[in-house]
Amino acid sequence: MASAQEILSMNPEKHPSFSVVLPVYHGDDPQHFNKAVESLASQTVIPDEVVVVEDGPLTDSLERILSDWSTEFPGNFRRCRHESNKGLSVALRTGVKAASNDLVARMDADDLSVEDRFETQLQFLIDNPETDVVGGYIAEFSSDPSDISALRKVPHQHDAIRRKARFRSPMNHGSVMFRRDSVLQVGNYRSVDRMEDYGLWVRLLLSGATFRNIPKVLLKVRAGNQLYDRRGGWEYAREELRLQTEFYRWGFTSLPIFILNVSFRSVLRLIPNRVRRLVYQQLAREEPPDRVANNYSEPESEFSDFEESTDEQEP
Repeated sequence: MASAQEILSMNPEKHPSFSVVLPVYHGDDPQHFNKAVESLASQTVIPDEVVVVEDGPLTDSLERILSDWSTEFPGNFRRCRHESNKGLSVALRTGVKAASNDLVARMDADDLSVEDRFETQLQFLIDNPETDVVGGYIAEFSSDPSDISALRKVPHQHDAIRRKARFRSPMNHGSVMFRRDSVLQVGNYRSVDRMEDYGLWVRLLLSGATFRNIPKVLLKVRAGNQLYDRRGGWEYAREELRLQTEFYRWGFTSLPIFILNVSFRSVLRLIPNRVRRLVYQQLAREEPPDRVANNYSEPESEFSDFEESTDEQEP
């Protein structure tokens, strides 16, 4: 019998239908956005639908790029508009509701999906139909996508993902593909969430959803100083406290873990930006090994038998 990979390679039109939700707002860089859409159009398996959520009025440059791709994109290119900027959580909520297919992939306006990202995820979901959410590794770069500065690795197996979720988000948000029905059943992205992904993952885990991560780079993300700077301040700290309080009330975390998380994260959000950058770079990222190159993946045997032993220790 042909493998899922062989079926997808020989008959790309036979793949399960899926949508990509791509939010964009006026502050996004037009060149970066164009490259992001280009990475979708260059996939080995093209999305059946790209739902672009325009979060408020856009610049003329972004409008031109959207107009061009509306006619040039090889799949269905849909545009949903907000009259004013509502924020990422609301944009994602709109996009998921508007998607026509049950499988939905995430994509940000300045990231780059590696060319076989969707083929890899679809193959995994064909082979593992019980999975509700599947993500993978992320490679960080500053300006040149071929010059990888760090690798964000995440646990592979469901139990390890659940353990890690008690301390921090266990998924690389931009890399995920999920089942739309499962997300809608737990209330979709919530418009009040600043940490829109972490809260959603915990609600899905509590509902019994199954998570997996593929030990391979699926996405390249721009990681300048702004990535870390915007994760600080009193507002972010208050949102962190609200979310951790919910996790405790839901029974997802114990009192000691709640106290540990709030203490560590409050300090992390309120320290100077340059110190926060160093903490993130030391604790949350790894320097890429030589073999990272542009499409790092780990041996398949490691994926099958992988047991994460450090999840209990991570704050």
